[in-house]
Amino acid sequence: MSRFFIFLLLPVLVFAAEAPVDTSAVTMDEVVVSASRYGDDLHLSHSNISKAELEQKTGVVDIPMMLTETPGVHAYSDAGNGVGYTYLNIRGFDQKRVGVMINGIPLNDPEDHQVYWVDLPDFVNNVEDVQIQRGITNSMGATTAIGGTVNLITDTISEQQSGEVTFMGGSYDTYKHSFSYNTGKQGSLSSAWRYSQMGSDGYRDRSGSELWSFFGTVKHEAEKSVTQFNAYTGKEESQHAWWAINSETMAENRRANPETYENAIDSFKQPHYELHNHYFVSDNMTLKNSLYLIHGEGFYENEKLGKDPVDFGMDPGDDIDLIRRKNVDKNQYGWVPHLELAHDKGRTIIGGDIYTFHSDHFGNVLEVNGDEVEPFDYYGYDGDKVAWSAYVNEQRRITDSVTLLVDMQYQHKTHEFKHTEVGNFSGTDRHHYKVDWSFFNPKGGLFWNTPYSPYGGDLNLYAHVGIAHREPTDGELYDTWMGPDDLGTAPLFRDGVEVDENNDGIIDYMSWSDPYVNEEKALNYEIGSSWRGRNLSFTLNGYWMELDDEIIPFGSVDDDGAPIKGNADKTLHRGIELGLTARLNDYHILKVAASKSWDEFDTFMYHDWDGDIDYSGNRIALFPEHLLTATINSDFENVRTFVRFRAVGKQHLDNSGNDDRVIDSWTSVDLGLRTTISKNMNFSMDFINLFDDRYESSGYYDPWSGGNMFIPAADRHFLVGLHYSF
Repeated sequence: MSRFFIFLLLPVLVFAAEAPVDTSAVTMDEVVVSASRYGDDLHLSHSNISKAELEQKTGVVDIPMMLTETPGVHAYSDAGNGVGYTYLNIRGFDQKRVGVMINGIPLNDPEDHQVYWVDLPDFVNNVEDVQIQRGITNSMGATTAIGGTVNLITDTISEQQSGEVTFMGGSYDTYKHSFSYNTGKQGSLSSAWRYSQMGSDGYRDRSGSELWSFFGTVKHEAEKSVTQFNAYTGKEESQHAWWAINSETMAENRRANPETYENAIDSFKQPHYELHNHYFVSDNMTLKNSLYLIHGEGFYENEKLGKDPVDFGMDPGDDIDLIRRKNVDKNQYGWVPHLELAHDKGRTIIGGDIYTFHSDHFGNVLEVNGDEVEPFDYYGYDGDKVAWSAYVNEQRRITDSVTLLVDMQYQHKTHEFKHTEVGNFSGTDRHHYKVDWSFFNPKGGLFWNTPYSPYGGDLNLYAHVGIAHREPTDGELYDTWMGPDDLGTAPLFRDGVEVDENNDGIIDYMSWSDPYVNEEKALNYEIGSSWRGRNLSFTLNGYWMELDDEIIPFGSVDDDGAPIKGNADKTLHRGIELGLTARLNDYHILKVAASKSWDEFDTFMYHDWDGDIDYSGNRIALFPEHLLTATINSDFENVRTFVRFRAVGKQHLDNSGNDDRVIDSWTSVDLGLRTTISKNMNFSMDFINLFDDRYESSGYYDPWSGGNMFIPAADRHFLVGLHYSF
């Protein structure tokens, strides 16, 4: 099917490329731009998605699923239909290595580096614009990124009073209701707010979600400054669907979920508070400051069968079945300042960021052998992190057509961990460590707006090189299958010292230093071009990324020679990416995003219980070999439609290079319609996976029981919506 579709596209591309060209006809959507973004005058490895484009996409799926029309981006969801827990992957890097920002403020969790999109349900409707920067990008986003960055800008305030009500519903009992209101500008003040409630049973069994969100903003404009306060929050309750199923189970029931405990619930809320101030010191100088607080609290609950009671804070005895709940409460406070200086050759930005983070993790036992008990804690630990960075970013025109980019950043981070004395965590089973990291991350590039006009279009060329580092997460400082909530498990450090806090002869805890797991170091080379004509524009770029010490399972051995989580010596991530837009005629626009990647271990000795295995040359798991999205958007005045074709290449389930452990390549087609019923009312309808293709979006290899394990994507499903504006 994919070959047939590409064959149909070929004459379209030839027609568009040979069409007459008039660069003055090219217009750009007006967007809110922050300093952490690339401007429209620099066509580097990035993509912009406007609000109009976001509104054209499916109305209930989470943000990662809306970004797959970008070169090099892959996404999937646990539940199979894009609602609930979703995951983003850029250039073969999971979202721990993708920096996500909202209004220039980092969203990645300081401890585990993850992005929990589900904690901000339906947030995309508060977003004015998204820019995706691929590879190692500039330092102005106050976040560490190797695979790329996703920069979301919120700007829901309009000059006039306005509002919107939306009702949506579809397959798998999916629904969404939302209401938004703009006060318009009232003197120097303006404000807006939005409430949304949504939910779904999910495609897979017991994979439902119930979600709500709120977004509010107030802006004050003075003669020389603009101050804006944003508050947004929400709550998610999702059933556990993160376990995959094997081929035999999938043949019987594609929607099966191994989690059978009826109250296997994940519940979390994460309010954000932002205060932004832009002070215009002079025509050439702007001072920008952002203060923020991110609070998180929640839990997940599940059933554990046949467990040793000692591990759960009880006296020795026979194995037990129990219900446990794992909780977390955390706060992050931060400041992101920068000073922008304009000069006759460009601009200079001096800035940085600083934050402090504290988390409190603890576990409760709720039920033992079918009997409810008074909840008691069986583990607890605190995490603290302080981080700061400083940078200088220069954009300077060397000539009228050549622009130089230079970015120098220094980062320092301190992470401290300590068990509390609770349950059976005492003495040498309590652990403490404190680790410091300091990184220097230089980046630079050249952009050439050439004087050449092949086929009548503007031709631009660019080259870029950058270095970035990423420290291990809290989980990466523990072993592959065991963590700080497992009694008797020490962190992955070489040196441990017994600590007697009170000098009473009793060991209070172990203090550790010199971690086995090193930070990752990435070197990124980029080269590319862009061409823009009246009816056709495209970008084509290639990248070569070398990583030292990429962190993976079983990358090292401890002092006794046992395999533990660690580093691969050297990995390579290489690829080519194409972004293309073609105006076919007055009614149809074609957009194509394509990429081909080669992600492999250059030098890596895999340490297993059976001995050492040379994995050098093997493909790195869980990123497709190729990606292609082609969308035709059509506008017939009161009716707008899109047809979206998606082709995803083969993925390896583990790093062994075994071709029997793969997710097969797949294709799917989506169809959407938007129509105007009246001046203020619009109707939408989407059919996702129109031809009911059966495919799997992610998975893993389980060497002990299931073998190849898959997370299936949803069959054909639909969503309809009614949107009323006033």
